[in-house]
Amino acid sequence: MIVYFLRHGHAESQVTTDEARALTAKGRSDTSVVLRTRVENMKGVSQIWASPLVRAQQTAEIAQNFFPAVAIQTTPLLVPEASPSLLLDWLTQLPLLDSNNAILLVTHQPLVGLLVNRLCGKADHFYPMGTSSLAAIECDVIAAGLGNLRWLEHAPVDS
Repeated sequence: MIVYFLRHGHAESQVTTDEARALTAKGRSDTSVVLRTRVENMKGVSQIWASPLVRAQQTAEIAQNFFPAVAIQTTPLLVPEASPSLLLDWLTQLPLLDSNNAILLVTHQPLVGLLVNRLCGKADHFYPMGTSSLAAIECDVIAAGLGNLRWLEHAPVDS
């Protein structure tokens, strides 16, 4: 199976609470560009899961435009401070995850960086996950060190 990890797009500065921070126009644009660049490589997405935080939900909505038949589901296991170990355990319990399916997880730092690197058996920060970064990891078994990074797409660099 393939697990896609999408970090939320660039968000506004904290105005009220961290949970309420919304995407900026740049965050929306960068996320759309990254997804448009890689959508042809993202076959079999059967589930989209997102953190409940506003910026992740908005990023998931952009992703859903590319996969309109797939509903967005929400879990607190994708918030920034969530446990990577609990999330990996949860992934193994999800139904319909086999070699023909893929799942898209929309989340935050530091969680996304820890997950991508842990699944691939790399040191923290080995694979950078900036805003709107999208990673594809192939896993026969969801476990630390057993994933294979197929590709990693970053938002365009401002010129």
